[in-house]
Amino acid sequence: MREASLTRRELVAGGAALVASSWLLAGRAGAQASPSLRALAREVKGPVLTPRDSARLVFNERYADIRPLAVVQPVNAADVQACVRWAARRNVRITARSGGHSYAGYSTARGGLVVDLRRLASVSLSGRTVTAGPATHLIDLYAKLARRNATVPGGSCPTVGLAGLALGGGMGLAGRRFGLTSDNVTALQIVTADGRVRRCDADTNADLFWACRGGGGGNFGIVTSLQLRAHRVSSAAWFQISWPLSQGEEALAAWQQLAPAAPSALTSIFTIAQGRVSAAGQWFGGEASLRRLLGPLTRVAGASLSTGSAGYLAMMQRWAGCAGETVEACGAFRPERFDAGSAYVSKPLSARARAIAVAQAQRGGGTLLLDAYGGAINKVKADATAFVHRDELFCIQFYSGSSNADWLRSAQRALRPYTSGAYQNYIDPQLPNWEQAYYGANLARLREIKRAVDPDRVFRFRQAL
Repeated sequence: MREASLTRRELVAGGAALVASSWLLAGRAGAQASPSLRALAREVKGPVLTPRDSARLVFNERYADIRPLAVVQPVNAADVQACVRWAARRNVRITARSGGHSYAGYSTARGGLVVDLRRLASVSLSGRTVTAGPATHLIDLYAKLARRNATVPGGSCPTVGLAGLALGGGMGLAGRRFGLTSDNVTALQIVTADGRVRRCDADTNADLFWACRGGGGGNFGIVTSLQLRAHRVSSAAWFQISWPLSQGEEALAAWQQLAPAAPSALTSIFTIAQGRVSAAGQWFGGEASLRRLLGPLTRVAGASLSTGSAGYLAMMQRWAGCAGETVEACGAFRPERFDAGSAYVSKPLSARARAIAVAQAQRGGGTLLLDAYGGAINKVKADATAFVHRDELFCIQFYSGSSNADWLRSAQRALRPYTSGAYQNYIDPQLPNWEQAYYGANLARLREIKRAVDPDRVFRFRQAL
């Protein structure tokens, strides 16, 4: 999510931590490594490391103890090509890391080769076209584009890597206005299983381009560069509203009626946690019009509303939870331990379903976060890109920051009669029938493209196509 530089905090902290716990194969300790790894080190310009664990590779600390065979930090696409060819020749599992935020830890591989793309993180803007490296962190993307009064829609977590986000969809608080991140990808460069660098756009390698916009990160190759459509924006308004717990079901009823059908300038999230029911959102307009729009929510008894406006970078920092901090501090890598999953809602939740949702959160152990769809997201046809979820009202994220898997599975089961599908970027290693849940009617075409570009499944992980 940021320009790779040894002066940047994450690269210093993360890279130094890896080196401290590794053999740097290009250095004097290289003789301790296997001949095949020494050969790889000679083929690439970036460092080849053998860390003792994945503590600096993954955001979810549940997977920090995984030990890869080696970690390569490529400095260009040629390095990535060398890694793919090396892994294919030796039948070594290979995985890419852009930001390390895979919910299921797929940014690392036990006994495999991790292609850590942190050095490929530049950002440039020409006209309305953004060219960015795969490991560009969102906060850095937002900061650099904000200088030109521009943005690309993405998520709120500041250290998420751009490629992983875009390949699986990319939902955020500008989503209903400008679409998913993947909807705004106009071209990309990818190294496929045969070691070739391919440009993909609407006219070149069109099938692969289709698959890479929503077909999930890691399935078709390693992206080394992306081009995206920029949108002009300088500021926005925000709101936060809360209700007494006793009004949770009524508040949810009002929100689900308003949020998915609201003008596309509004994107909002409804949160149900133990002892708390609230909503927050972003509006591309003024505070007065925002307050009028939120009338149905404020009429629920006990509502407490706050609104404000800010420059767009300050807005992104607000959603990232680092308002007032420097961009560098905001982008510090802060791993967590958690379990998460998701499901989609295509019809308004009934009174019974709303009662179940509120009750599940009140049991303790987790939070339900409802992301409103509609707007620009649902204007795209389901088969126009690989991202199939175009007829949904909202997505429910089941999140347990205490890594309480029992709560997570119980909440998913309780709401299953009222939900379907799942969001591939909230990848869930325990999800039954996951291929259909993530990709729906687009699954058959995705499998066909996978067979064409990676017949030997060089790119494989537990939930790989």
